Amino acid sequence: MQPEILAAGAVLWRPGEDGPELALIHRPKYGDWTFPKGKLKRGEHLLAAAQREVFEETGIRPVLGRPLAPSFYDKEGKLKRVDYWCATPAADEAVDEAVDPREVDDLEWLPLDRVADRLTYERDRPVLEDFSRQVARETVPIVFVRHAIALSKADWFDQDELRPLNRRGRERAQQLEVLLAAFPAGAAYSSTSARCLETLLPYCAAEGVAVTGLPEFTLGTSKPAQATARLDEIIESGRPAVVCGHGEHIDEMIAYTSGRLGTPVPVGPLEKGDFVVFHTAGGRLVATEHHD
Repeated sequence: MQPEILAAGAVLWRPGEDGPELALIHRPKYGDWTFPKGKLKRGEHLLAAAQREVFEETGIRPVLGRPLAPSFYDKEGKLKRVDYWCATPAADEAVDEAVDPREVDDLEWLPLDRVADRLTYERDRPVLEDFSRQVARETVPIVFVRHAIALSKADWFDQDELRPLNRRGRERAQQLEVLLAAFPAGAAYSSTSARCLETLLPYCAAEGVAVTGLPEFTLGTSKPAQATARLDEIIESGRPAVVCGHGEHIDEMIAYTSGRLGTPVPVGPLEKGDFVVFHTAGGRLVATEHHD
């Protein structure tokens, strides 16, 4: 049965003196204590909704980490699905004016061992249990993006490496600016082809991240040994990274990274504009996710 209502949110946490502290919100309309979440707007992506809803209900801009188990429950006769992520605050202070007191009138940071007793709903407990399965720490994402749709070869009469995105591709690049910003910002690498560089350009400009074009990631000029050596550097650096490439190469890079991290390849060939996230901690894989 497919859910009729889609929502997204996060388990927002921060380090405390005695371990992680989690943020719970109180909603006066329902008189409940729960995790910040909310319904998707029409056409909105889950990652964008999670960022927006957490900010609207807490005044805190979240940085998303690993995904958590989704929650399913009945909402007025309709099946509702809520997707959650671990998240940490992007800044130390909340923006109080972002929160409508009619929606949320209180926020409390509670030690992990006190959260279960405060939660109103039984359906929130599996989400808490999933969060608790791993020691709370910030994860490091490695994101692989296939470039967005470019002008067709039939309409382009110059060097293929210069072939740019078309209108739909530019729209997808603008969407990726928001979606990739959900995760910790880090280094950005790309094929030297215009269509790959342009796919990351809005994100890099918004985040103040320089994009490095690499011949070893470029169609027709790459050398497999150099590409895998570069991937080894990225994996071993322990820093967030975004990599954009061509379909033929990005799938190979995902397969190589999966092997390095000891996990099956998480998805088949990526469509244009799709991306995969490997969440790592201490050089080990924590979770993967795929977004189209």
